[in-house]
Amino acid sequence: MQLIDGQPVYSATDLVGFLACEHLTELERAALAGLVERPARNDPELDVLRRRGELHEERYLAQLEAEGREVVRIPREDDAERGERIRRQADLTIAAMQRGADAVYQATFFDGRWLGYADFLLRVDAAGPEQASVWGPWHYEVADTKLAHHVKAGAVLQICSYVDQLDRLQRVMPKDMRVVLGGSAREMARLRVDDYMAYYRAAKRRFELAVLGTDLAPPPEPAYPSASTYPDPVEHCQVCRWSMDCEARRRADDHLSLVAGITTHQRKALRAREIETLTALAGSPLPFDPPLDGASAASTERVREQARIQLEGRDRSPPLHELLLPGPGEPVDPERGLATLPEPDPGDLFFDIEGDPYAFDDGIDYLFGILDAEGAFRAIWSFDPERPEDIDLAGEKAAFEAFIDFVEARRRQFPGMHIYHYAPYEPTALKRLMGRHATREAEVDELLRGGVLVDLYRAVRQGLRASVESYSIKKLEPIYGFIREIDLRDAGSSIVAFEEWLELGEGDRPGSDILGRIEGYNRDDVVSNARLRDWLEQLRTELARQIGQEVPRPAPRAPEAPDALTQAAAEVQAVADRLTAGVPPDPSARSPEQHARWLLAQLLSWHRRESKATFWDFFRRIGMTPEELVEEDGAIGQLEPISVSEPYLPTPRARKPRRRATYAFP
Repeated sequence: MQLIDGQPVYSATDLVGFLACEHLTELERAALAGLVERPARNDPELDVLRRRGELHEERYLAQLEAEGREVVRIPREDDAERGERIRRQADLTIAAMQRGADAVYQATFFDGRWLGYADFLLRVDAAGPEQASVWGPWHYEVADTKLAHHVKAGAVLQICSYVDQLDRLQRVMPKDMRVVLGGSAREMARLRVDDYMAYYRAAKRRFELAVLGTDLAPPPEPAYPSASTYPDPVEHCQVCRWSMDCEARRRADDHLSLVAGITTHQRKALRAREIETLTALAGSPLPFDPPLDGASAASTERVREQARIQLEGRDRSPPLHELLLPGPGEPVDPERGLATLPEPDPGDLFFDIEGDPYAFDDGIDYLFGILDAEGAFRAIWSFDPERPEDIDLAGEKAAFEAFIDFVEARRRQFPGMHIYHYAPYEPTALKRLMGRHATREAEVDELLRGGVLVDLYRAVRQGLRASVESYSIKKLEPIYGFIREIDLRDAGSSIVAFEEWLELGEGDRPGSDILGRIEGYNRDDVVSNARLRDWLEQLRTELARQIGQEVPRPAPRAPEAPDALTQAAAEVQAVADRLTAGVPPDPSARSPEQHARWLLAQLLSWHRRESKATFWDFFRRIGMTPEELVEEDGAIGQLEPISVSEPYLPTPRARKPRRRATYAFP
């Protein structure tokens, strides 16, 4: 949103922002009117994304030129005034389309109110007169480059805004829009324009009504602070320049979003009861009468109690915590909370992975950090820090295999050992690496099947309540007294640090301390995991004392696959090994024949791996509470039967009677 020649001008970014957060639009309008200063956001991780996006765009530009296409580049900067410069760029774009250039790079559209910069316009020869533009037997389609590996809604809306402008100029609606996705596959996604334009027009109309008013009424004067919108936290906050200002306002207002784990739906239901602050929620009587709309009694009690302990623990150091006790006379659930902690073993390991999702197209997990029960730390790098020029996906495969082999040797020595981690990244990464490199599949299956991987986050969320706004491990560390040695803010900071190291020249890398700081950060993570496990064991003892009964341990689980499955997998693997003999792990280093052999080897077990992912998700959900299932996307929790029919035979030949049931759920 900007002023050009004294008039407000909007872009696709403004439209996407409006749909994500209407308060953002109000803030931008207030800044345009000079009522508030537009902040600058300093976010190194967003800078990394921006640089990677520019490289992706340049790579596609080079590909078009290598194919022999004539690409007209529209200059983005010159010495003219902004309005004059934009109009000149729009004129150059029209001139390039008029003479039928194969492609236009950084195409500029401007109709006096809407401004857009499309990454690429690609010429399409008309198959008939209905596809011809006003300039001749051709028209143009929009192609935008995006780092994501799949098409996102915001990208579609953005491209629709360019299509709208393109249709105005060439007088023919293109059939398709294209998204050049990130990743090594270099996938070009094609979407039918007609599938999306109706929604785009409706969204655009909503936006224009909000910022311009009706055709008869004068544009409304912006106000700040806005009384009509509120800065509720949304996903767009992660990239929004106003996020710090909005967070400060929510803190000043004691907003409900400060309650750890509260959902958007719960906040809306509470506001309908005129409960709009954390303090008000903390003081609300239980149970709610009538119950909150669309919320179960258990989930309502959970967020109310979370608000209470956060209010009690404000400005307390360390934060408060309390155990979640079973109901009077109820046994401890053996599948929940502190009961999920296995018996400590001398062979136990504490595990954390450092990865960069932006490097090398598909990302790389470059450091596997392991701490044993004696306190010895081991760092397995995906490359030799002394020879950093050798970093590639082959090194990632070798590091993954080295980690799994180390674990297998440890399990032979200590059959009762477990691997502790915090949150789901580590097991998810192991599954991904197993599939990406087609190696150590049986070993990873055994770790998962045997319950060797233990998520401490699950034990924390199901076993205790703390006066923290987030249950990240760094928020919990003051409670169990852990102090980090390396000052990296979060996982995003390690990504930024690794990207900085990648950008160093080979001569500068040996003298840099970046890898040392990342390794120290990783060591802090695994040591923190170990301290957390020991603290949870103390709480487990305290829980048993308070309830006067034993807290169970997880039952042993057999890690071995059935013999028939093991034999079949071995036969398939033998064929796959022959097919992939001599094939480089890095796709960019393969010849077409080598890549074909690698692909054929993966197809041998593709269906089994696909169904395996479904079962992994199934078993993950088995470990959730009914309340967590209510909040889980793709799952239903707390089903309650409303009515059950009498037995009936669905068909004359049916052997068994059936019943028809109707269920309700929050």
